[in-house]
Amino acid sequence: MNRHYLSFDDTDNLESPGTGHLLNDFLLTLPDSFDFISRHQLYVSPDVPYTSHNSSMCALVKGELSTGELIARASAFLEERLAPGADPGLCVADMARLAAPERLVAWGYRAKKEVLTKADAYRLAEQCCVHLSEHGGTGQGVVGALAAVGLRLAGQDGRVKGKAPVTPGCRTVAELLAETGFGRVVALGEGELPSDAVVRVETDRIKAVYQNFTSTVLVAPDAGEYRLLGKDQLKCF
Repeated sequence: MNRHYLSFDDTDNLESPGTGHLLNDFLLTLPDSFDFISRHQLYVSPDVPYTSHNSSMCALVKGELSTGELIARASAFLEERLAPGADPGLCVADMARLAAPERLVAWGYRAKKEVLTKADAYRLAEQCCVHLSEHGGTGQGVVGALAAVGLRLAGQDGRVKGKAPVTPGCRTVAELLAETGFGRVVALGEGELPSDAVVRVETDRIKAVYQNFTSTVLVAPDAGEYRLLGKDQLKCF
């Protein structure tokens, strides 16, 4: 089975569907399976061109498609669906050929706090044996696309795109994970919770972050139980 990290960046404008929406649409066209899309927040600065929040998106694709087939499909999709004024970038990393992943991880963290260049992105992509290409406009999205793969490889950054539906009420960690499909529940200041810990759910949809290489629900201790963190508390991820 082939395993590829695939990322899009800067595919939209202020009126069009966002990059995460576009990546999800593309993944649904594939014969291969994929897990979830992770959203990675990058550097927000007047010196960095971006549409709204400067975030990039990444997913793990698993199946029989070759690297060349996946690149060809993604390239054609981007060029067909990119929004006017967008500067899209595509990154595809074949996990069987990836070299120096720690350098990609370092690039991802740099992209969260400083201005990086296309030239440096292409140079690093070649050194790490990953595909990087631009598909319209200035192509500046290659910087963020490469960063998204690096941050996904790091396993400790980002939020999972979308929310999982859930029935409000109290349930054990085991029940919550079975209902949502997420990987684990972690309490602030305590760590990963056992399967019999009780979580109070006061909403019908749950957001997860990407931590320890899996989708993670964050909670806080509250009167002998645990409560979900609110939207504002997840903004730093």
